[in-house]
Amino acid sequence: MGVDDDYVGRLVVTELVTNAYKHVGFGRIVVRVFPDARADLVVIAVRDEGVGRPVVRDEDHAAVCGRGLVLVAQLAHDWGVWPLKGKGKVVWALCAR
Repeated sequence: MGVDDDYVGRLVVTELVTNAYKHVGFGRIVVRVFPDARADLVVIAVRDEGVGRPVVRDEDHAAVCGRGLVLVAQLAHDWGVWPLKGKGKVVWALCAR
């Protein structure tokens, strides 16, 4: 399984990990990348120990941050959050291979 252009995947990983670090700030951050068995896509999953859910903010051209999930939503085929029992969540995105 090869990847011709991994730019979108690298950007998605960077944004999701940055959000986990910035908004949770404690505990482990775990990144997993694996093929989606149902489609020719790759699942990028970032687990953190925070309880808050990511929110796509309204567009603000004057803002110096807060555009990461907007990029993820526009570049990924789909994305979402899996809450975990106990503590934490997994934020995932489906990207082309």
